Amino acid sequence: MKKKIFITGISGCVGHYLFDVLANNPDYELYLLTRNPRKIRSEYHTNPNIEIIRGELKNIERHSDLIKQMDIVIHMAAIWGEQEGNLDYSLDLFKLLNPEKCKKVIYFSTASILDTNNQPLKEAEKLGTHYIRGKYLFYKKLPELNIHPNVITLFPTWVLGGDHRHPYSHASAGMLRMQSWLWLIRFFTIDASFHFIHARDIANIVKYLLENETQERNFVLGNRPITVSKFVKETCHFFKKRVYFQIPIFLPLVKMLAFLTNRKLHPWDLFCFEKRHFQHKTVSTEYFGLKSELQSVEQILSDLVRSKGV
Repeated sequence: MKKKIFITGISGCVGHYLFDVLANNPDYELYLLTRNPRKIRSEYHTNPNIEIIRGELKNIERHSDLIKQMDIVIHMAAIWGEQEGNLDYSLDLFKLLNPEKCKKVIYFSTASILDTNNQPLKEAEKLGTHYIRGKYLFYKKLPELNIHPNVITLFPTWVLGGDHRHPYSHASAGMLRMQSWLWLIRFFTIDASFHFIHARDIANIVKYLLENETQERNFVLGNRPITVSKFVKETCHFFKKRVYFQIPIFLPLVKMLAFLTNRKLHPWDLFCFEKRHFQHKTVSTEYFGLKSELQSVEQILSDLVRSKGV
């Protein structure tokens, strides 16, 4: 019997890569929630196993009868400027799920709400943007829900990816814009570090989790950490820009530039700049026995440039 899978956020970067690995599986019936089907670049019109559900999370109860039939739910949708979309509307969706019917829920959170030990970061609630705070509060409420034992939570780090068939992630779009500024950026650095992971790798990990059982319920997704200095140097090397020296940027300078440009820094921005090192206990494709050719800066940039044709 085919498994019914309800998916939110399919029109995003990760959503398009996930479509690639799930759409042609004859064992699945995919129900894709989207406000605007035209944003889905992948071909779905002739696939009998795909049904488009016109709607949005804030009106999710309109689809309650359908959702109660689902065997699996993949909840990727996120609203960047609102807390409600990442808290209240997500709670509404999860409360509709029947734990006896829906045996697996894969929920996308963000590594930004976790500390270095992968525990909830209190500052995410106190100082976070609407997006960050909503994700934090929802994760804290998850244990109260009946569906909680069936939930696998993914915490992606810095997500890269995109091409003519897949929307660019916010990070990749920024990297493409950054290319024209490398002549200046190469002379500066910040004492900071972070993880990144490609959306295609995330999609393959989700596929693995659908097909396999695991005792672990939380996974922070990211490749090995990299410093900002090394990231800038490797990016410049890829684009054949020499780095002669790097001047450290400190918080007072950032505050002064914000003042001079009449920009107000959000408390979360200030916290992140002071924290600087966003390192977690991460897993990547190799943890699941999967292969990937998108784990280094050079590999990521090669894929990005090839897709863009620059």
